[in-house]
Amino acid sequence: MQPTLGDIGGDLLGVCRRLSAIAAPAGNEDRLTAAVVEHLQARGLRPHVDRLGQVAVAFGPDHGDGPVVLVTAHLDELGLVVRGIDRDGALRVHRLGGVPERVLPGLSVLVHTRAGDLPAVVGVKSHHLTPPEDKYVAWPATQLYLDVGASSDAAARTLGVRVGDPVTYRPQWIELAGGRFSGKSLDDRVGVAALLAYAERLVDSPPSGRVVVGFTTQEEFHVRGTLALAARFTPDIVVNVDIAPASDTPDLTGQGAVRLGGGPTLSRLSFHGRGTLGGLIPHPALVRAVEAVADRHALDLQHDAMVGVITDAAFVTMAGPEGIAAVGVGIPVRYTHSPVETAQLSDVEGCVELLTGVIPHLAEVDLTRGTTQTILGGFA
Repeated sequence: MQPTLGDIGGDLLGVCRRLSAIAAPAGNEDRLTAAVVEHLQARGLRPHVDRLGQVAVAFGPDHGDGPVVLVTAHLDELGLVVRGIDRDGALRVHRLGGVPERVLPGLSVLVHTRAGDLPAVVGVKSHHLTPPEDKYVAWPATQLYLDVGASSDAAARTLGVRVGDPVTYRPQWIELAGGRFSGKSLDDRVGVAALLAYAERLVDSPPSGRVVVGFTTQEEFHVRGTLALAARFTPDIVVNVDIAPASDTPDLTGQGAVRLGGGPTLSRLSFHGRGTLGGLIPHPALVRAVEAVADRHALDLQHDAMVGVITDAAFVTMAGPEGIAAVGVGIPVRYTHSPVETAQLSDVEGCVELLTGVIPHLAEVDLTRGTTQTILGGFA
């Protein structure tokens, strides 16, 4: 039986906690897909689930003069994948997404097998026997191993382990002072929580234009799930909701301007800087629209421009014959991609308020480029 997400409007923090606890490694998001679908259906909605496990629910008229707006957040989380089983029963792994190897040794994890979730620990060399030259080394994931308690490869297979099984951080939840909380996969469960809360507002107050709320899969693997939703719903505008790495800790002084408690962020630049080389420079008119709504409603809004960050909006702008105008909204999170990601409830609430204010305003936005009107409007 799938976990019930509960009353989001009355317990947004509890929803974040319950979402965080559900395992949804990239490519195997079925549990979270089912939980989101069940929640939406309980609100009288009819969500569509595609072959990738992505969930979408449409609001407003099927046809109209205004733009179609797709609002997205990703369901999946990063982790590991079993790549082999040693004779002594130790499991060898690959990274699944951007797992930081330096946090892995000594962690509790779950191996998701066909027989069920199997507890495991990431092996760490006994401190008493660690030579000085190894004490400050972060070993690649391919040199680490998981201990499930098996004493042989046959014993591990008897437990249900197979090559290709995904592995995630073991759930933990800590409520800190000041409305802050810590847990695994807040990237992007806080975004999912915000979108579910926003969807409930659309149920209570249907939009005059077409709005599609979408929950994507495999963002941590290839950041392209939004392309399938774009092909189905042909949006004019995409508003992507993801986390924004906070830089308000002592080890990141001077690295950026995002802080916990400062409200949601408006991304002016996100660029992976490696690998895919994907990223997003938001449409200038959408930047102005988000800023105008934040000013009008006196909402806290931070700006961020980050290299090393990539989201589901990275490639969607090139979809369709006319392209798609996109903008990224972020929820500040500390210690990203670790098992102790930390966020603040007021920032999640602020994101819901920002979406509620911005989306109706997008029908008034002129998305044309290179005209005298847009040139006179100046840079975003």
